[in-house]
Amino acid sequence: MPGIFGIINKTKSNRDNNEALIRGMLQRLSHNPDYRGQIYADDWFALGHIEIPFADEKRLHVDNKYQMAASFSGFIYGWKDLESELSSATPDKAKRLIDIYIKHGIKLPEKIDGSFNAVIINSAKREALICNDRFGHRQLYYFEDETVFLFSTEMKAFLAYDKFPKKIDFDAVADYFNFTYPLGNKTFFKAVKILEGGHNIIYKNGKIEFSKYWDYNFGDETKQSTGELIEEIDVIYQDIIKKRIAGAKQVVIPLSGGLDSRFILAHTIRAGVQPYVFTHGKKNCLDYRIARQVAETLGAKNYGFVEINPLWFIEYCEKFVYMTEGMINTLLTMLIGISSQYRLPADSTAFLNGIFGGPTNFGSSYFKLADITDKINHEEKLKRLRYSLAGGEINERRYNVFQSDIKKQIRERFIPSMDIEFSRHLHVSPLYCNQKDVFFIKNRIGRHMNQIDCHRYIWHDHFALADDKLVDFFIKLPAQIKPGRVFLKDYFMARLPELAGIPYQATGVNLYNKPSSFKIKLQAYSARAKYFAERLSGGRLILYDMTRYQHFNQWYRSDKKIPKFYEDILLDSKTINRGYYNKKNLQQMLKKQRQGSWLIFELSELLAFEMFNRLFVD
Repeated sequence: MPGIFGIINKTKSNRDNNEALIRGMLQRLSHNPDYRGQIYADDWFALGHIEIPFADEKRLHVDNKYQMAASFSGFIYGWKDLESELSSATPDKAKRLIDIYIKHGIKLPEKIDGSFNAVIINSAKREALICNDRFGHRQLYYFEDETVFLFSTEMKAFLAYDKFPKKIDFDAVADYFNFTYPLGNKTFFKAVKILEGGHNIIYKNGKIEFSKYWDYNFGDETKQSTGELIEEIDVIYQDIIKKRIAGAKQVVIPLSGGLDSRFILAHTIRAGVQPYVFTHGKKNCLDYRIARQVAETLGAKNYGFVEINPLWFIEYCEKFVYMTEGMINTLLTMLIGISSQYRLPADSTAFLNGIFGGPTNFGSSYFKLADITDKINHEEKLKRLRYSLAGGEINERRYNVFQSDIKKQIRERFIPSMDIEFSRHLHVSPLYCNQKDVFFIKNRIGRHMNQIDCHRYIWHDHFALADDKLVDFFIKLPAQIKPGRVFLKDYFMARLPELAGIPYQATGVNLYNKPSSFKIKLQAYSARAKYFAERLSGGRLILYDMTRYQHFNQWYRSDKKIPKFYEDILLDSKTINRGYYNKKNLQQMLKKQRQGSWLIFELSELLAFEMFNRLFVD
């Protein structure tokens, strides 16, 4: 993800060395021709900033009067609880950060309304503050040894440092193969961690310290009526959407058959903007049919459909892994191909991303009604959490592809890693439902969804459903109206009834009706029948489930080049000689996939990990 990066020397150094290193970091982050970068080097620190350019904003500022420097990335939409002279609009937001820091010190991030990473360097005192927003959706990685502290929004920048150790963190790798993403602050590099949301990094007296300035805290639930809550969120969101689209010449919204994207589209048009709206998938899939109806109902004038080309998985795979640094499987490579079809100028387009909808606002939750309790013990909590993560019993087919010793290590890390990370969030509430929600917000959303989101490398990517006011609203909502999107559905029926009457992709019916149990069973039977038909045909039959827009297993077999691409990499001697995999079982998995099995998810995890090793370790 483009953004800020920098160096703090803990021992004696000089400007020339710092400048050489910061230039090397910039070079490794310059992987998009649309990016524009800036650097500044001093004798004990260096700062850099790289992003798709902003027409009016200054994002790196050096103040000679105060001997301070500042930079930020992401978006600052405004200021909170500040004196009038500090809260006025300004194009030089980096300078404003210095002004706020001089008066409020480490409370700086609490004064910013936005989605951001920021750094302030006080050269006179040899002090620094590095901080992020509450969510940490814009990744910020850090590395430290005895001489330097490095930070960057992409950890590939650390490869410019000639003493950077490339040792793999096997606990993070075990998490990746157990849960599909590393938990907590772990990364594939043992020496690199990710800064969690709501945190400061403070450099003072030659030492690095970390402090948390915000976390989830579930107190008393609101006593407001549903009508009052609907009125409140309507006012809040109108303000949020106006801030997200301010100054953009074009606005892009991906529109699916779900509720989040139609909510964003409705409010954008309500704000007086006609966005460019795109649905992607396979023509005439349910998502397309629903999205087209939503667009027509709202009068969206710039609606288009992007048919996914399965060969994008080959064309953009290496680019996707380089962007996302291997900690997510390669299936979402297609997002790069989809974005290439929008054909809009990146520097003047606001991309309204609904990827973080759900428990970071008011839309949904990761718990069930039975989880609203403080009466279960820790063992039962972990049992329910394991079910949510792995769907009940752990699927052994994930592990058979590994050498026996590697398989044992990965399996043995499942429960302890889950327990350690879950236990970090017990303080947020006595209720298990809230503890579980925060676990998934900080991991499933904070690590998994963050890693998927490659739009931020291509567009001015605004998180349309992640905002401080929205999360404050979510925290106070009664737990009973969170599962099943109850409150969001109430909102649609009260304020957007014409959209509530359009089917919801997840259920196949509109919000005024419940899906029949017979239809649900029929769809499940149909999916199983298609699976067995593909298996019995030896992979020659390709049967698409048109209730979905993703058909990864079928796309895999749609062109012989795709299985060959996977096999050429995964069965290459370089891959096998790393010592992770049982070659015979890996060959068997690839053969089964070719012959109709649905193993593409597991294979794409293996592919991403191998490409990580090739791009960043070898």
